[in-house]
Amino acid sequence: MKKIILTAAALEKVLAERDELIARRKEISEEIKKARGFGDLSENAEYHAAREAQSFNESEIMRLTELLENHELAQDSADKDVVAMNSTVRFLYVDDNEEQTVKIVSKIESDPFEDKLSNESPIGGGLIGKKVDDEFVVETPNGELRLRVLEIL
Repeated sequence: MKKIILTAAALEKVLAERDELIARRKEISEEIKKARGFGDLSENAEYHAAREAQSFNESEIMRLTELLENHELAQDSADKDVVAMNSTVRFLYVDDNEEQTVKIVSKIESDPFEDKLSNESPIGGGLIGKKVDDEFVVETPNGELRLRVLEIL
């Protein structure tokens, strides 16, 4: 499995989410026990809903555990002149002459509405390793974009 790069904040978020799901096991178990008391299991909607919740909860625990077993902690770059994980970058969409400032984060932390781009996204991944004034092309689902790094904050 490919190593997933996580920032310290993303790692903390994943650990907290997994711990919360593990703590929820007992609550779901109690819901199943209570629903069993409602009678015929073949027609017991509460029982089936609780079992479905248990299945989803366990699947999420397994997914997060696998992610934790296959992650690599992102190191802050010693070179502040090169875009890396956790860098905040101001760049230009060359063809549109529009600027945008984003922070490069792991996919777990990404939130385009907060200008946090995943290092695995076309633009976020394209910015990694670039320096101020570098101009380059990224391939996106909507076609190619020409970008120029204006500033690494």
